[in-house]
Amino acid sequence: MPSFVTSVGRYAFGALLEPRTNPNSSKLEYNIGFVLSEQDSEDIFAQMEKALEAKRAGDPRFPKDNSALRFPFRESTKKLEDGTKEVVPGEYLWNFKRNAEIQRKTGEMARNTPPVIYDSLGRIVTAQISRFASGTTGKVVYDVYVYNMAGSKGVSLQLVGFQIAELKRDEVALPTIEGGWVADADEDFAAVLAGNA
Repeated sequence: MPSFVTSVGRYAFGALLEPRTNPNSSKLEYNIGFVLSEQDSEDIFAQMEKALEAKRAGDPRFPKDNSALRFPFRESTKKLEDGTKEVVPGEYLWNFKRNAEIQRKTGEMARNTPPVIYDSLGRIVTAQISRFASGTTGKVVYDVYVYNMAGSKGVSLQLVGFQIAELKRDEVALPTIEGGWVADADEDFAAVLAGNA
């Protein structure tokens, strides 16, 4: 059972439905870049600190301070008209991820389950969602994991699920073409495109 749920924030980018290869690790993973206000991020910071305290209590060789550790967040930025980016004060971009493959005790690799998608009532709707557009709002369901590998130590936020508050859809509004073809309400588009109408 997952440990934590964020406040409502904004989906910036990600691979919630189909995993992608992480260019840094070459691992196939689900992920979400999620924007939260500084205030709404306080709970995550507190949970990470608790996890680090527990790790240090159980492993005296783990670094005593956070200076050499990696963390799953950065300041949020927005793209300006000239293509440059500027920091958005009071916002953080969080990275939650889930490996698409897991290693069994036998050593063989197996497909991991995808993150669970919920509607605003908490019902599972994973099979009904085909795409997430940037700007969708919701809550991330996650666990905190402290890792200690050779050359890489830090905190990871393990993606468990996503609850949709408002589903944003991509809408492309094209300008009209004067004098162009206009479909009849009962016209068979497939036949027209195939040249059979």
